[in-house]
Amino acid sequence: MPPQIRVMLAEDDPLAQHAIQTYLSRANDMELVGIASDGAEAVRLAEELTPDVAIVDLHMPLVDGIEVTSRITATPLNCKVVCFTALGDDRSLIRAIEAGASGFLLKSDNPALILHGVRSAFSGDALVSPKMVASLLRNAATRHTPPPDHLTGNDKDLLGHIGRGLSNAEIAEVMFLAPSTIKTYVSRLLSRLEQPNRAALAALAHTWGLVRL
Repeated sequence: MPPQIRVMLAEDDPLAQHAIQTYLSRANDMELVGIASDGAEAVRLAEELTPDVAIVDLHMPLVDGIEVTSRITATPLNCKVVCFTALGDDRSLIRAIEAGASGFLLKSDNPALILHGVRSAFSGDALVSPKMVASLLRNAATRHTPPPDHLTGNDKDLLGHIGRGLSNAEIAEVMFLAPSTIKTYVSRLLSRLEQPNRAALAALAHTWGLVRL
């Protein structure tokens, strides 16, 4: 079976480029279609190659990764962006999500997790590095805001699971529902809360104190 996921990499560090190339070469469902060494080239290549998923380093020459993410997701390319950084912080994560990112991973995450992040973005899910989730939980503990009154108990449970980075299939097991039902519920939440993607829902779950590890 030919590769199903066409991946573009935006990364200026040769060592990181080589590492990602190696990871992707071991995945029989992915194909690396292009590498950009600066942000301007990343936007141009995304338009030219129309990849399914772009892995974008936050710290890029010429145009930074947040702006690259914003430009790519603002186009009708339907290209998902997974942001990638050596040193993540809450603010960078929030900015990436606001820019339209469908995932946020650290360069210290293991290869299997990075590949899982690409697959999650491609399938419409979102994955945030567990290390970032732990950081968000620690830092958000003292600054939670209450969720809207119109959210039901199931809404809050669903948001909590999304905030933990669980896929629809994993949430379905926990909530004893069909994956198709969870997909419908997520779509409704996106519409009701006026959020652009699943990663944005995860951020709200942390802000509202709904995530429990």
